[in-house]
Amino acid sequence: MKMVSGSGVYRYGLLAFFILWVSFSIPLTGAQTTIEVGETNPPQNIVLLIVDGMGSAYVTPGSTPLALNGDPVESADMPVFKNMISDGILLPQIIVPTPSTEPAHLVIITGFSGAEPETVELDDATIYDVLKDEGFLCIAIMHMGDFSGMCNEQDIILYSPSNSISTPSLQVQVNNAGVPKDIVRELEFQKQELPGYLEGTDGLDSYVAYSDWELDASRDIVTLMARQHPDMRYILTINVGVVDSAGHYRGVDGYIGSIEGVDNKLEPLYSAVRDSNTALVITADHGMAFKTPESSRGGHASEDYYSSEAVTVPLLIISPNVAPGTDQGRYGQEDLAPTLLSILDIPAQLRYSDGEAIPVKDYADLWVSVNSESDVEVIQGSEIVSGGFGDIMYIFTRLKPKINYTVRVFNGRNTLEQSVHLDVDRLIRFETVVSDDDTIVWNSRTLRRYVASVLIFIVIIGGLLLINRIRD
Repeated sequence: MKMVSGSGVYRYGLLAFFILWVSFSIPLTGAQTTIEVGETNPPQNIVLLIVDGMGSAYVTPGSTPLALNGDPVESADMPVFKNMISDGILLPQIIVPTPSTEPAHLVIITGFSGAEPETVELDDATIYDVLKDEGFLCIAIMHMGDFSGMCNEQDIILYSPSNSISTPSLQVQVNNAGVPKDIVRELEFQKQELPGYLEGTDGLDSYVAYSDWELDASRDIVTLMARQHPDMRYILTINVGVVDSAGHYRGVDGYIGSIEGVDNKLEPLYSAVRDSNTALVITADHGMAFKTPESSRGGHASEDYYSSEAVTVPLLIISPNVAPGTDQGRYGQEDLAPTLLSILDIPAQLRYSDGEAIPVKDYADLWVSVNSESDVEVIQGSEIVSGGFGDIMYIFTRLKPKINYTVRVFNGRNTLEQSVHLDVDRLIRFETVVSDDDTIVWNSRTLRRYVASVLIFIVIIGGLLLINRIRD
């Protein structure tokens, strides 16, 4: 067995020295300190129910929808929806940039008011991209799966490639081989159930039966996830398309009747959601307008139908960390995606979003990012609320919302401050001056780093020597 030559030891030692030098030269990344100022109670999962074509004025208590000729139109009788408002927050004035299904769905999932189909294909563009990175399973049940990009964003989706009520076709698309087999079997089972719902129905009853099937199938998925996969986080996206179809083809009476049909099936879904620490978000992609209160046909996308009834949709959010009430403020549809992430206490990472989270939570989180290891204090008035030491990223959870705070950062060489109004979750960044002084400031973090580097050095040298001995 050969001994390692002096030149070999020198080469290996030089390599190890280089690795050790790199370990000191590259700043620590990924370091993060979470400080719980108060207890947080975000939901584990989220169900996003999009009722295609459901205008806000038709379902909001106290509102009166108007026809294009100025006459009042009948409102929907929605007792279940109205009762649910007391458990969550209703935002009746969400303005849609483009009142058409595909463009609106693009806005909903990207948080970008000008989203195009190509936007969905980009990295970190959709809520599904962000949630998958956080370990969520993305499931969808959609009457009209519309564009392929929406289908491809899901881990698994049950959808209808056509918009037909009388001769529907369904298919299950699995995009992730890791989807549990029982979820695949459940959606395949639900696919076979639709004909039984539609059998013997016609007219408006067919529309209602279709939405009954879709909401029952969604309830069963929520129940399955709670029973079989209680630790698996997920987002379930549901698109109920019959309201939009009824508005186009069955006029005012069919439109109102289909909305009331959806309401009749909300309670079972809501009960399943409520029992599984899951948030329920109900909204629409666009509204619907009618030329007269007796119109046999409605519209929303063309200039002839452009109106408040076509571009204003409701948003109802029911979640354990949301303060109940009604917010009459005007918000954009692009604000929905960042709001969903905020409800889940996930920092907004939607790369192309021009929306902002709506302040619906009963607390707010503050992220503080610094480009060098620093100490941080969060101050309200003259009182230090919380603080942390020796890190580059801090998360302060459950701060009182709608309050002005001062964030102070200091690293022994300089001190910086920023003021922030914490109406919603915020991320603020600091660029501290990094000195060229090579004096080592010894603290627990520095000591751990040097000890780890020395251990790495020893392991590398030992490993290289052992490899060389085995080779010889």
